[in-house]
Amino acid sequence: MTRLSQMLALLAGTALAAPALAQSPDTAATTSARTDDNREKPLQATPPPPADLPDPDAPPAPPPTAAEMQAQTAFLQAQIEAMQAQIESMKKQLGQATPSFKGAPQWANSEGFSFKPRGFMQFDAGYVSLPGKGLSGTVGGLNYDNLGWDTRARRLVFGAEGTLPGGFGYKVEFNFAQATVGYEDVVLTYQHPGSPMQVTIGNFFPLSGLDSMTSSRLGSFLERTSAVDAFNFNRRLGIAIGYAPKSDLYNITAGIFSQEIDNTNFQRTGWQASVRGVYSPTVGPARLHLGANYQHRTAPRDGQNVQYRARPFTQLTDQRFIDTGLIAADGDDIAGVEFAAIMKRIHVTGEAQKVWVRGYRPGRTFGPNNGVGGAAFYSSDPSFLNVYGEAGYFFTGETRGYKAGKWERTKVLHPITDGGIGAIQLNGRVEYTDLTDKTGDGPALAAPNYINGGRQLGYQASLIWNPIDYIRFLAQYAHIRYDGGPRAATIDPNGPALLLDRHYNVDEFGLRAQVEF
Repeated sequence: MTRLSQMLALLAGTALAAPALAQSPDTAATTSARTDDNREKPLQATPPPPADLPDPDAPPAPPPTAAEMQAQTAFLQAQIEAMQAQIESMKKQLGQATPSFKGAPQWANSEGFSFKPRGFMQFDAGYVSLPGKGLSGTVGGLNYDNLGWDTRARRLVFGAEGTLPGGFGYKVEFNFAQATVGYEDVVLTYQHPGSPMQVTIGNFFPLSGLDSMTSSRLGSFLERTSAVDAFNFNRRLGIAIGYAPKSDLYNITAGIFSQEIDNTNFQRTGWQASVRGVYSPTVGPARLHLGANYQHRTAPRDGQNVQYRARPFTQLTDQRFIDTGLIAADGDDIAGVEFAAIMKRIHVTGEAQKVWVRGYRPGRTFGPNNGVGGAAFYSSDPSFLNVYGEAGYFFTGETRGYKAGKWERTKVLHPITDGGIGAIQLNGRVEYTDLTDKTGDGPALAAPNYINGGRQLGYQASLIWNPIDYIRFLAQYAHIRYDGGPRAATIDPNGPALLLDRHYNVDEFGLRAQVEF
């Protein structure tokens, strides 16, 4: 019974009792009394019992019928189901709001959306020795002030990657080192669920060798092979289609590319076509990598030239001791072969890249808006070579990571977070780059008969410590021998008459601290 019903019942009981009291003389005599101060004090009437108390004489209420019990059960069942649905909805929302974590937080839902921030930072310090007699300033094209000790934020890369419904994916990375904004991988991908085919559109490496296709976070040394620097293996805008079965036994990718994403020239007439294939079987205890790649590149029509040059295995200096200078050319063709073998804690690898220049002969003329940009003409088409061999060993028992034709992150077996010492790896590499070629029969080692870009032979060693999977410290030493090249006359002015016979040495030492997420 409600509060309003109780109040109405009390009022009704009082109203019925009042007339009866007024009609009884005895009652009227007792309803008032004189007090000591001759004032009358009204007497309280006894209230009736609460109307909501059960009547003891009333018959018991009949039990609920089966239909009423069934209705009550159905009502309670519906309430429970509604509460369960609310709980499941809250759990789903909580699951989407709570990320998983693998190096960085990652959000994903059942609809196919996912998002993960990613990035890495590399801080370098090191030394490049001065060849020959120490000089000051720029002499013979060599800036001596840019040698010696230096420090640098090699890469400060931040970005994100994720997926979209329908088999789409994306990755965006920007490099903020040196107070500029550079573009790393900026791509959109599509792969139908369950299909081995993948389409990649955007800014990425155009299918060169094993070392160049591997992330700079995962290499054995401070820098990739000198072929990347010397032969201009850089990211370009393009589209590629790849076929890679889940077995990871082989893959093949082909693509066509324009020029670099940060090229502001509206006459983007340079282009290239590339193809790369990899076969990676397991033979006994070894996982093998057998690869080949080919690139056909065409120079922009307003600057039809090519140039090949390389730093001394570090980006701590901008000086190059080998350099062909500008060569008038329509473009070039590059073919490469790749090999690697992974045997538990040991890995060996090697590559060779050969460049054939499609040059122009002296006397060639060009129409309006075309030209060679001041490049030199040669009597025949030159060719150049880079080759290296490498071996590495994990003292702590790890196996170098490998997947889909590229080196991958190595899983640290005993990280310091578990009381271990992390992963310790020793690597050695011998690398040779030849930027010289005879293009004519004349006696002079100069255009149009000879390209004296120089030869570089490097002996490198590195020691890498990974305390955990995402932290790396690297120390590197390189001893480099140079023969000939554009700096030989300055560095060795009293050497043999032929510049190609003049040689000198450079030593390089570098350190790196790296974190990735």
